[in-house]
Amino acid sequence: MKLLISIIKVLPWLIVLILGVWIYLSKPTQNEEMIITHHTLVQEIEAIGKIELVRYNFKEITEVKKLSKEYLKIFKLGPDSKIALISIGEAAGCIDLTKIQDKDVSLAGDSIFIALPTSELCYYKLDMSKTRIYSLETNPMVDEKEFIQSAYKSAEDEIKRAALNSGILEQTNQNAESILRPILEKLSGKKVIFTFKPSPVSLDGTKQ
Repeated sequence: MKLLISIIKVLPWLIVLILGVWIYLSKPTQNEEMIITHHTLVQEIEAIGKIELVRYNFKEITEVKKLSKEYLKIFKLGPDSKIALISIGEAAGCIDLTKIQDKDVSLAGDSIFIALPTSELCYYKLDMSKTRIYSLETNPMVDEKEFIQSAYKSAEDEIKRAALNSGILEQTNQNAESILRPILEKLSGKKVIFTFKPSPVSLDGTKQ
């Protein structure tokens, strides 16, 4: 009877001891850590959208000549139409981050590998407030307004060609390393390593 009474007295303390040991053994062995899944990270990247990484400024002289109709190689129906523009314009290179998909992101240890979309020409345009007609001669049979507009279009197209020939897409990739990487490393808390998808090739064999 005395033994039973002693066990009953000790039992609450024994329960407290067992509970304390269980709580101690159940404590986390490391601090809480935020795990960023591919999908979550991609959503964060998509929120940035299309990011402009480089801008080129151009000043050029564009000359357009439209030949008048010639009859029997003897005479022309009026003089040729000529225009010369002094044009100012710009072109920008960017990367559209909304095109990144889950399959373009992979994790390896403390690093994130991201396959970036092909760099692209965001826009190219004339600054009409600074573009001037240097000289103009038109045939009376030619619509002068339409002729001037075609010269502006030619000057704008030349900005596109000049930007691509100057390596604006390659410069966009280089700037992604210095501008975009710090942003994504801050988002993910990990080291970011980029790869670049190849540029599509047009029918004439040049990169678009």
